[in-house]
Amino acid sequence: GHEMGKPEKSPPIDYDHPESYTPKFLAEKILTTRSSLEGERKLVTVLFADVADFTSLSEKLDPEEAHQIMDGCFKILMDEIHKYEGTINQFTGDGVMALFGAPLAREDHAKKACYAALSIQKAVVEYGEKIKQDYGMEFRMRIGLNSGPVIVGSIGDDLRMDYTAVGDTTNTAARIESMAGPGTVLLSRNTHKIVRDFFEFEDKGAVEVKGKEEPLEAYELLRAGEVDDRIGASVARGLVELVGRRKELENLSECFARAGAGQGQMVGVVGEAGVGKSRLILEFKKSIENRDSTYLEGRCVSFGQSVPYLPFIEIAKQYFDIREGDKAFAARKKISARMAELDAALTETVPFLCDLLSVPLDDSPLKELGAEERRKLTFEAMKAIFLRESQARPLVITLENLHWIDKASQEFLVYMVEGIVNSRILLLGTYRPGYVHNWSGKSYYSHIALNPLSEEESADLTRFLLDIEEVTADLRSLVLGRAEGNPLYMEEIVRWLIDSGALVRSEAGYVLRETPAEMAVPDTIQDVIMARIDRLEQDMKQTVQIASVIGRDFLLKLLTRISGMGVELQSYLAKLQNLEFIYEKSLFPELEYMFKHGLIQDVAYHSLLIKTRRQLHERIGNAMEDLYKDRLDEHYEELAHHYRQSDDQEKAVEYLLLAAKKAANRFANEEAMSFCEEALKILNKLPDNEANRKLRSDTEFLHLNLKAITDDIPPV
Repeated sequence: GHEMGKPEKSPPIDYDHPESYTPKFLAEKILTTRSSLEGERKLVTVLFADVADFTSLSEKLDPEEAHQIMDGCFKILMDEIHKYEGTINQFTGDGVMALFGAPLAREDHAKKACYAALSIQKAVVEYGEKIKQDYGMEFRMRIGLNSGPVIVGSIGDDLRMDYTAVGDTTNTAARIESMAGPGTVLLSRNTHKIVRDFFEFEDKGAVEVKGKEEPLEAYELLRAGEVDDRIGASVARGLVELVGRRKELENLSECFARAGAGQGQMVGVVGEAGVGKSRLILEFKKSIENRDSTYLEGRCVSFGQSVPYLPFIEIAKQYFDIREGDKAFAARKKISARMAELDAALTETVPFLCDLLSVPLDDSPLKELGAEERRKLTFEAMKAIFLRESQARPLVITLENLHWIDKASQEFLVYMVEGIVNSRILLLGTYRPGYVHNWSGKSYYSHIALNPLSEEESADLTRFLLDIEEVTADLRSLVLGRAEGNPLYMEEIVRWLIDSGALVRSEAGYVLRETPAEMAVPDTIQDVIMARIDRLEQDMKQTVQIASVIGRDFLLKLLTRISGMGVELQSYLAKLQNLEFIYEKSLFPELEYMFKHGLIQDVAYHSLLIKTRRQLHERIGNAMEDLYKDRLDEHYEELAHHYRQSDDQEKAVEYLLLAAKKAANRFANEEAMSFCEEALKILNKLPDNEANRKLRSDTEFLHLNLKAITDDIPPV
């Protein structure tokens, strides 16, 4: 026991042992999720703080007095940093290094670091007055902040954390701190960009710093601003009532009506990521479900720009009902039957369709054709099918994410646009600003630009997301102010508020348990998503990360093989569906899932260390070779992609060459040459042995001939 009437003393703090000064709630969070946090990339804000002129100050004091003063200082630093959910990574003798956003992701790490810095300086002013009164000397601190990526290396049982800086994150924070004057807080340009709407600053301009080639832009943090309700975050489409797109939907319906009357139409839907392009297409598709029409859809993907005809292959598989796992004979039967049903005269297109879909034919007439002629006839075959189908019923062909379209598909799309004038075809494409096309001058082309939602529309969307009658003033201000009209960001913010427990359901509907100023609402969409991922149970988080390496779409059987999980995997996936990370894409013939939007996959993928990603890519490649051993040619491009990202560069070369030959056979020469060039880059780094020299020679020969054909020069 201790003497009655006197406060109980806390255990002494050992600055060499983090468990002695880390708050219990934070320590438990870190230790319980340690294995899933180790070896991850995190976006953080680093804070360096030290006592100004500490050397001269300590020379005037007895060592015991200096130690006592610093103990009081460290108490302030720990209290304020932990208050804003930072973690102290290192004590430097006269200061600390702290991180906000690691090991546990924090959506507004930069903002919290700024608040902590201001709180520290405020507390040090009061503490400094006491030091001046007791010792007759000035006591002030200087603080520097910088934001950027770090790698969480290891977390010890004592909470000691090993971090590795990426892109000089911590070094820059230290340099910024050294530039700060006594009693001030300086921010780097990286941090200022994130928090500039929430605080007041003085621009210090670019400052030359020792050890840095380029001057560092610095900003002095003065005080918190008047508003704290803006964020660059938003949400993907959700299955709620469409808001604010009535005019755009009517435009699509009018274009569909004109196409149905024999006036072919091309429509481009353009907007930034998350603004609602896909949701608009979904609503349009639903609006024509009960009409006698055919709807086909293909998607372009970021890594698919080197895969010839990728979106049209997806469209063809839909049209012929070719499913994953179909044998070659079954696929041929479906194609032939559908063509005979559509028009007996179109049965001659069957070899071209089989070639497009990598379905082998025993005696294909295409073997006798040159690549250019094959390309031309393939274009004509596909166009003929689409035109004939449109004669039976209006045809809608949707191509999503045209900004990622491969060259062969782009060429065919241009070919189709030129030939739909008097048809009953509606070509519908979605893309982001920056995609260049040549049909804007066509009289039958319509441009639909999606702008952010208005304030009232955003309020309506919030009501639908929460299934409530009215949006309270504080919730309206919080969600609308930070979403800035982007539906994708808005949905993620609402989900985060619910997941975090800040937004709770009552008898009257959802209410905010905390005021907006107290809430850790995400600042960027990446922070929103990574924070949600970090809150998952360890096994579910691992499931998301492994699936992200496979791709936007992933089959259950492939994920099962890679993850090594058993029957429990499906329960994890069911939970992830409920949390709206993923959804079922198809049930038959195999269960396939899809990330709700690409940003979730992208954030999860880049949270993994490069070494881990390379290992997973190799395991995926090995698994695909086993699972698809009877029809590997359908997957040459995917295999090349996965092995290219792995350590097995020999396999990457092998599949790059196979993909190049496959593309060349379709006269997709640009793609074929691209595959060859990638293979040559790898071969130049591989050991100079006889086998690799032969591969290099074969690849150069193929590339030379492809270039000659493209440049209209007699081939070698």
